[in-house]
Amino acid sequence: MLPSDNKDAPKLGGGLGLTIWLWPAVLPVLLVIYWLTSSVVVATLIPSVITALPALRTGWWIRGYELRLGCRTRANTLWCFYLADALWLSAASAFTTVLILIIVNAKIGIQPNMTKFTTAMLIIAGGVVLTTLIGLYASYLAWRNSIRVWVHPKTYQWTNGVEEKLCRLAFEPQRFNHTVFILGTSFVTPCLLSGTAVLIALTGHGGQLSPLMEYLSIAVMLFFFVVLPSLAIAVYVRVSGSILARNPSECWQRTDRDRVEP
Repeated sequence: MLPSDNKDAPKLGGGLGLTIWLWPAVLPVLLVIYWLTSSVVVATLIPSVITALPALRTGWWIRGYELRLGCRTRANTLWCFYLADALWLSAASAFTTVLILIIVNAKIGIQPNMTKFTTAMLIIAGGVVLTTLIGLYASYLAWRNSIRVWVHPKTYQWTNGVEEKLCRLAFEPQRFNHTVFILGTSFVTPCLLSGTAVLIALTGHGGQLSPLMEYLSIAVMLFFFVVLPSLAIAVYVRVSGSILARNPSECWQRTDRDRVEP
């Protein structure tokens, strides 16, 4: 049990709320950039970088701390999780920006160039794929080495950059562990992408489908969009129970320091 008088527990109100409240201030700037440059990619770059930087900074800081303790596997595992989190947040911010630009332009009567928006969406999809690959690798490392994982971009801010506070950092009520985002994306995305690719291969040639191809397409949809995601959720439940930390203190317990890796 964590001590109830934990003095390193930060006060409520320092979570993602600040990032959310910044959107109304940043949105006019993004619209001006888009109207001046006609580039969706440039307009989405600013919120993507702003959102990703805290996760990258925190992950690099934690990596250095673990390396100084001689825990190379933990350092690499946690760094991969934070890198995946940065990519996930960047893709989510870019996707949100694209939706806002489309809605705002449609409301004011400007016809958006969907070709440019398609390019931005392909870049976002690439970020999701990278998140998936890195997340799968990080999840395997954490599961294989019995590492409890805590991921949140504000961990550095909550500790004021003092590594020794990590093993005492706890929240009441609990904060959201971003590892959930990474695990969910990493396990479900391969199923959805595989199913989409197979369906395109089966039906993308155009023309009338034969009865056999129709039944085959339905079977593929059920397998890739129902059966495999269900299995992915079951794997997520199993893996998350082994590696998810409820608080940062669970990730950085003193007992983790008994063994120093070469």
